[in-house]
Amino acid sequence: MTTTLTLTDFLDQIDAQPHFFSLGRRIIEIPRERFMAFENAAEPWPQPFQQAAWLGILFNDAQSGEPHLWFLRFPLDEQGLLVQAARDEFLRRILDSAGQPDSATENLGDNPFGFKPNEAQMASLHARIAHAQGRAPSPHHAHAQEYFRGGQGFEQWQFVGLQGIADLAVRHEEHAGLLANAIPQLPTEPFNVLCGCLENETLGDELVDSIAQRLQTALGADTPDPVLIAAALRGLSNGRPREKVIAACGAALDSASGSHPEVLAAIAGRAWEALYDDALRARFLQRLAESGQRAFDSILADLLFLPVLRNLLLADIRGSQQPQAVREAVTAFIQRFTQGVTRGGES
Repeated sequence: MTTTLTLTDFLDQIDAQPHFFSLGRRIIEIPRERFMAFENAAEPWPQPFQQAAWLGILFNDAQSGEPHLWFLRFPLDEQGLLVQAARDEFLRRILDSAGQPDSATENLGDNPFGFKPNEAQMASLHARIAHAQGRAPSPHHAHAQEYFRGGQGFEQWQFVGLQGIADLAVRHEEHAGLLANAIPQLPTEPFNVLCGCLENETLGDELVDSIAQRLQTALGADTPDPVLIAAALRGLSNGRPREKVIAACGAALDSASGSHPEVLAAIAGRAWEALYDDALRARFLQRLAESGQRAFDSILADLLFLPVLRNLLLADIRGSQQPQAVREAVTAFIQRFTQGVTRGGES
């Protein structure tokens, strides 16, 4: 069966009342009008990740009326636009397997366009949906709040529920003082988990400053932990003012851990907007080249799908002022890309 429906048309047809979310880099809700423009290839996906649109759809189940979530990954072309044939194939499979539209909102099963978010993404998305709908946080919220007060000792983190931490993160404005006071004292694992939730939030000075100070402590350690450094960068990545994020990324890049793939991936994947800064972007490319060709190819290819960064990076790598290491890495990147295109054409 061939369908000419868009995904939005299909969901409207079954009165699903959908809400659309981007899940690739950070969790943001996509307005309906913008999603429709994306479906019609009139507008690129706002936050592509690994050359794809990672999409969450909240809608009412066609049969029960209960809330239901789909998680879909659609490929993008080099301009970040939807490969519409993939969307059409997804809908064809849904309709063929269901038999009729009003029973097509069941489990995605083995549909190749479905994916399973990690636990942190699921917790953060559920927290955001509940908060936006004015519902109470999960039962884990109170326990997490008590933990971050530190009364029982910050080493007692093993029984703190991830959903509770996500509930605190989405309500960070009312809990900013509590979290900022706890951050310097947290063991590595709960700090990393908290930052993984805060990466989806627009943080203000108090929390950005607290995480940035923890980052400075980590950078100055006798044996710096690149995972903790990367977590700190992710946690403050959407902070304001942007100058503080740029400064934090610069400090990490200038450190001994600045060429570690974990650190570079955190900046590229979560703090990519800081790379709009010319000086930081130049330093990033240099450290990326030092990290090895495999990381260089993977991260640069990902960043080139972001509309603003694509133009900036193309101007950078075509320029004549790049360090030798960057020029060599770019040459190897282009050769690999060209060979890949040639092989694809021959097949």
